[in-house]
Formats: sequence, structure tokens, C-alpha cells
Amino acid sequence: MGEYFLTRVEQPRLGTVNHHELDPQVGGQWEWCWAVPLPYRAVSTPSIGAPMPAAPRSDVDFMQYLGYWTALQSFLTYSFGWTRHDRGLRWWYDAGKPIDDPRLALLNAVWERDGTLLAYAEWCHDRLKSFDHQALAEWTNYDGQPDSLTSEWERRLQAARQEPESGGTTPHGKHLEGGDHAAAPSADHYEAALTVTNQAGRRGVYISTSAFGWYRGLVELAGKLPHPSGASWRIDVYVQSIGFVGTYRRSRKTGLWFAGRHRFHSVGN
Repeated sequence: MGEYFLTRVEQPRLGTVNHHELDPQVGGQWEWCWAVPLPYRAVSTPSIGAPMPAAPRSDVDFMQYLGYWTALQSFLTYSFGWTRHDRGLRWWYDAGKPIDDPRLALLNAVWERDGTLLAYAEWCHDRLKSFDHQALAEWTNYDGQPDSLTSEWERRLQAARQEPESGGTTPHGKHLEGGDHAAAPSADHYEAALTVTNQAGRRGVYISTSAFGWYRGLVELAGKLPHPSGASWRIDVYVQSIGFVGTYRRSRKTGLWFAGRHRFHSVGN
């Protein structure tokens, strides 16, 4: 995986623009979701200086960094297809932080390089009992019980808890638990179409005209395709306001749709 060349950006200042008009483009409330499209674009164009949210600073109003945390939460949910971000991230650290998937490389280039990824892993573990909203739970057997941690992980997460919750450098206090701000890709309403491009090769193209409900539309429309035993459909997914989101398939193990290799999907469930 080649190196990312990224431009780090703050939340855009939009003046008198009505933020509600932008919500369908980013897939949720603007203040939280303005950066949600950025990881998908960066993965598609890693070498052209794609924008990604700037690292949070403790001396700046934390509202500036709601998008920083929401982009991470949404990307892990809807690209990797993870219901258990804590498990997936612990696996990544324990495996030596591999970057042989461009999305893992992006996690490394942004949140790990910023020194904030462990803070997010700690928050996930700490807030598991509040995650009854989990955006993908209706399509899988969601396990919300905290895992037993090794002494090394207890030490790591305890160290991460030292960040003040009032600042931008931790996801605590950012209203991420309810899922309302970042769950719009699985919302009930969607405007999308799926076209079979190769019946024998089980390939298709899915296009959503809104970031609202795009994941639900994929689940429901692709669920109508014939699924012979042992065969997986590969669907190229596009969201009009985001661009290419990834090539998705459905896991026979978890029942969830995900992009990338299955082994990187299963570790987060």
C-alpha cells in the first residue's frame, strides 16, 4: 500500500448556508457528518492530497472536531461492516497494525498518526452498554457484551482515559452514543437503484442519489438478487454526493454487507 498524501482541513465555515440542506449530501447532521464522505474519497485517490479532517486540539472548541470522530465511526461501520469497533481495533493493534488494506492504511495515516485511535477504542469499550442503537444490529446477531481484556489492554485503555472529556481529543462527550448523527446510511428511506451488469459473474452497480439510507438500500435491493449456494454478488457502490464507496459483498458469516476482504470484516464483529 502506497503512502497517503493528505490535506488536513478544519470544519468548513458556511456562513448563512442552511445546514439542513446539506444533511442528505453528507448522510446526517452537518455539524457531525461534514467529514463522513472524506475517507471514501481519500481511499479512491490516495496520492493527490485528498482532504481529511484536521487533528483535534485541546485548546479549540470541540464542536470543530465532531466531524473528525463521526467520520471514523461511520467509516468503520459502513465500509468495514463492523458492529464491534472495539474488537476490530484491538485486533489491528495486536496484529502489528497492518496496512495491506488501503482503509487500514488510512486509519494509520490519520487517527493513529494523530494519537487518537486508542482514545476511540477506549470510548467504544467504555460505552458498549449504551450502544443498543447499533446501526447494523437489525441485520446481524449483535453482541454488545464487553470483552475481557488482557492486562496490556487494560493498561492501554486506562492511559487513554486520561484525556479530558471536555476537549476535542477524545470522543467522549461528542454525542456519538445515540447514533442519531451518523446512522443515516441505514435510515428507512432511500433513493437508489441496483443494476445487474454481469449475471453469470454476479456483478452489479448500485447508485444512491442521497447519502440518507444508502446502506439500507444496498441491503434491501441486493437482497432480492438470486443467491445460489456458495456464490457471492459483488456490487460496486456509488453515492452521488460522495462518489465511489467501494465494492461490497454479503458475508455468509455475519449477514452484513461490507467492502474489502472478509478477514478485515469478521474481526470487527
